[in-house]
Amino acid sequence: MTIGKTKFGVRPVFTAIDRVNMLVDKTEGENRVPSLYCRKQAPDLPTWIMYDKHILRFQAYFQQTLHEMRSASSVLRKVEIFFFLEDGTIKVMEPRTENSGMSQGTMICRQRIRLPFSYDMYYDVLDLNIGREVTFHGKVFKIVNCDNFTRVFLNRLGINVPDPLNWPDAVERAVDKSKPPKHRPFRQFLDFDRQVLRFYGYWDDRESEAGTIHLLEIHYFLADDTIEIKEMVPPNSGVEVGPMFLKRMRVPRKLPAQVEMTGGPKLASYSPADLSIGAVLNVYGRKVVLTDCDPFTKEYYRVTYGFDTFVPLPTPGDDTTEKISVSIKDRKLPPWNGYGSYDDSAENCRTVLPKPPHKDFIKFLHKDRVGFDSHALRFAARLINDNPEDARRYFIIKYFLCDDTIGIFELGERNSGFKGGKFFRRDKMYLPNVDFFVPKEPPAYSDKDMWIGNELVINQHCFRLIAADEYALRYLEYPMANVPLIMDKIRRTLASKENGYKDFVAKYMEAVLPSNRDLMSTKCFKQALKEIMCEKMTEHEFITLIRYFRGDPGKEKSPRREMVRSLVFSDLTRGLWDDRARLREGLAHADDGGAGVLPAPRLRQLLRAHRLPLSNDLMDCMLSVLETDENCNIRYDDLMNFLDFQTRPVYNLAEGDYLKVVRHAPPVKETECKLWQDADTLIQEGYVNWSAFLCQLNLEHLVKDQTELVQK
Repeated sequence: MTIGKTKFGVRPVFTAIDRVNMLVDKTEGENRVPSLYCRKQAPDLPTWIMYDKHILRFQAYFQQTLHEMRSASSVLRKVEIFFFLEDGTIKVMEPRTENSGMSQGTMICRQRIRLPFSYDMYYDVLDLNIGREVTFHGKVFKIVNCDNFTRVFLNRLGINVPDPLNWPDAVERAVDKSKPPKHRPFRQFLDFDRQVLRFYGYWDDRESEAGTIHLLEIHYFLADDTIEIKEMVPPNSGVEVGPMFLKRMRVPRKLPAQVEMTGGPKLASYSPADLSIGAVLNVYGRKVVLTDCDPFTKEYYRVTYGFDTFVPLPTPGDDTTEKISVSIKDRKLPPWNGYGSYDDSAENCRTVLPKPPHKDFIKFLHKDRVGFDSHALRFAARLINDNPEDARRYFIIKYFLCDDTIGIFELGERNSGFKGGKFFRRDKMYLPNVDFFVPKEPPAYSDKDMWIGNELVINQHCFRLIAADEYALRYLEYPMANVPLIMDKIRRTLASKENGYKDFVAKYMEAVLPSNRDLMSTKCFKQALKEIMCEKMTEHEFITLIRYFRGDPGKEKSPRREMVRSLVFSDLTRGLWDDRARLREGLAHADDGGAGVLPAPRLRQLLRAHRLPLSNDLMDCMLSVLETDENCNIRYDDLMNFLDFQTRPVYNLAEGDYLKVVRHAPPVKETECKLWQDADTLIQEGYVNWSAFLCQLNLEHLVKDQTELVQK
């Protein structure tokens, strides 16, 4: 009895579930058995643990009366009923429909709902099933369907679930199928709101005095079958007309006599079936010809009417519009005066109010830095002039793909007399011997000019590109140095000479290594290609072939590996990093299959997560010298051996050998120069797979044909 009770507080009670103490809001003997089980047959766990996130879902509908609308007395509203098994609560939601004119969403928030005409009894799982009607707060819902989980759950409880029922609107459509469809404006508005067919056309008014061709844009609104026509007036044409040719309205197919317009039935207006390319619309006595349409209109007619061909019609020429367009197109700007950029000066000439120039934002989005893709090409360069002191100067040229600008930096050496740093600020670098004071912007250097061996003349300074980093070489392999195109160039050169391929193979057969007949030194390989190609190949193409047909990778990378280890340990020592145990644990956790390998992007992500104080370039160099499997996945055991502090090497970059005394590596600005010098040394002293090169050259048939000719 609760009569006269003033305090209804709940005493906190602890209970033990699987030897774990938990705080419950009810005592031990109350509501421990779910209502859908018989007494002493339910599991020992409470319902809020046993049925957590278990929800029964039903589909239902109810009818709402509409007193303010004449077209219909009621409207059918579809809802979804959710029954939460953990506590017996119910939630009712109505799916949102765009432009429905009704407030939709959560109709009844999650709560326990009493049975009608009852005070202490609530809806349970036995009260919900297909075909039943339930009353929630005065609204009667008819359940017509449920999901698969609900059907299986009820069947396991021994409750038969009937087949799904049809929606009432589907039954009405099946009954009224034989009758002509009734026009429902409100339904048409809901189905086709904001769907507009757009056509392009013209009205030829040249027969009248001072008439011309009016270019029109026709909009057909599918929501209410109205038409709107706008006139496209060219700028600075001198025509003082409003842009609206016809305001939005229903356009009748035939214009009746003035007497017949006083009464009678409504006039038939244009429908989508009357509009097509080539159709002529009678717009109150004006013949409007449709010549083209937009992609949405084409797709609508393709799906609705099955049209496949949309050939646009030509517009009759008009001398006035042609003269206006030509005069606007041929307008020339004054020559550049040297102040600001070309784009800035051009914008100030086009308008009275100064506006900032519009940059290529789409190119910026595609070529801006994203993760480890810097989209900046870095090259090492030398200054070419008659001064012998400039021959020792070393430069870094960076080409930014996002805006086609170039920045030049100098790596200064101690006691050289030249201070390192910024040599030329980042800006567009134009080609030499061009006239700058012209209306149009002169041609500038692009990414097609950035290749090893090319000479760039920038502000009367000649720079020769002598090396590039790994990112630039990989980026330029396809557009600038395509291996199939280079091989095709060599193939055509050897095929054009008599006994060219035979002499080429016989001459350099002795240059292969005695221990391995498939390998040849890069020095001999480069000499062989220069003898047959002469000046037809650039230095960048030679490097591309050497990188592609690389042979004996274990021996050629060993000096670079130790040098990179020295640079890595110097940065790790400066950053006070020594957490190899945690790194090994993270690598083992990331390797789910225990294969001992990880992809390079995943390994780079793990190294960043463990806060290794390494720059992006140095981390890429470290990953490039680690051991890989046949799928180019990195073995992380080799990485842990690489980061072993007990066996760390110390490499003297100045003298090129290993030191016995611990010494830090040079700063980052100097290591960039040394890394590229080391890469150039590897190219000069490495090995090339000669057999793979001859196999891809595929000119053995020439030897057979020449041998047969000699025998004859």
